Amino acid sequence: MRYKMIVSYDGSFFHGFQRQKKYISVQQVLEEKLTEILNKNVIIHASGRTDAGVHAIGQVIHFDCAQYVPAENLKKVLNKKVYPHIYITSSEIVDESFDSRKSAHLKEYHYFVSINTFNPLKANYLYFFHDRIDISKIREAMEYICGTHDFRSFSKNKHLASCVRTITEFDLNIKDGILEFVIIGNGFMYNMVRIIVALMLKVGEGKLQPLDIKRIIDGKERRLAPYVAPAVGLYLWKVYYE
Repeated sequence: MRYKMIVSYDGSFFHGFQRQKKYISVQQVLEEKLTEILNKNVIIHASGRTDAGVHAIGQVIHFDCAQYVPAENLKKVLNKKVYPHIYITSSEIVDESFDSRKSAHLKEYHYFVSINTFNPLKANYLYFFHDRIDISKIREAMEYICGTHDFRSFSKNKHLASCVRTITEFDLNIKDGILEFVIIGNGFMYNMVRIIVALMLKVGEGKLQPLDIKRIIDGKERRLAPYVAPAVGLYLWKVYYE
């Protein structure tokens, strides 16, 4: 049987999602606790990796198990064992054709930037930035990101066969001094969202112009966009399946 789970976690306490040799990861904790519960070695597969410090609201995983356990019961037991930095929001048995990564249609990320006074209690969950930014310029620059483009300038990996990705939505919500960037696309390369947000903030503070974003995309060279926003503000929000 194949189980599908939606997982949220506080990335502050893990060295990324993927299992590491020397550092604790979300995958390691989930696999160890599931193996303990089911008394059988469990290997989980995720919709994608998240880096150290990156959070998740809607990470999706799947794993196979020959032993039948009601999905809701498994969720309850697992949540007790991964508390308090990981939480399973849903659990179900799905068709074995489902693959958390390959079946994914779109992914949605949110990035939070605070232009308020620095608060150390929120430093692991928001990127604190200064308030001298031009929101109208940021919104103008965001328009160049939407659509299908070769985003090679947004990837450090020189060996990718294709860097063409489609961004279906890129929005900015602002409330109480918090900027919430919402980006949805059919695929994201390593650090791609954080690079995009960093560029938007450069535009906001006047170090780049909106039209520079088009120039950077067209240039297809990583050196044109040597900026990466911190991991703390990034959340894997939702994974869409057809």
